Amino acid sequence: MLSSMEFTCLSEGRGFYFPPCHILDICGFRVLLDCPMDLSSLTMFMPVPTDSFTMCNGEITSRSCQISLDLDSNENKRRKINKPFDESSLIRAEPRYKIIKNLLLWDVSSIDVVLISSPMGILGLPFLTRNKDFSAKVYATEAAARFGQLMMEDLVTMHKEFRQVYGSEGSVSPQWMKWEELELLPSELKEIALGKDGSELVGWMSLYR
Repeated sequence: MLSSMEFTCLSEGRGFYFPPCHILDICGFRVLLDCPMDLSSLTMFMPVPTDSFTMCNGEITSRSCQISLDLDSNENKRRKINKPFDESSLIRAEPRYKIIKNLLLWDVSSIDVVLISSPMGILGLPFLTRNKDFSAKVYATEAAARFGQLMMEDLVTMHKEFRQVYGSEGSVSPQWMKWEELELLPSELKEIALGKDGSELVGWMSLYR
């Protein structure tokens, strides 16, 4: 009897902060190889303020001089889009976290095993396990599980600090996810938010809720 095997790439990843993710199908037995989260997407959010930042009229601003732009002017909107990328370009809001959009389209009840190969490959697992149809067994080395747990705890702590500073967006879509707001982002951040083809906005999720 001939056996069949199919190897599907769900995500090619993006370096250390977003390792790749694949599905291995062996005669109908499906193995998910890693379940990462794209931490590189956090580069589009303003960090929690430190001594190098000050609060002004409820907004965080750098102590260095910044040019105030009138967003009611189309000319100034173009200037905002084309201006050099700096801290004023970053989003000042509670972060959302980017997961693998292709995994959201997969029937999780058909996954039999999740195989974790690294701490980074376990960070997206809570987004999968909270699905009531998920029943797969999860395998990981002790080192991957322990370090992954520590990284998750650090993420939760960091997110609490973000919420204290910027407030909670609740269950509604954040203001920055609206198209008119995305159009004002620098091209580098727009690609992070939407992907190269503009279809990855659905991959943004609130953290472990």
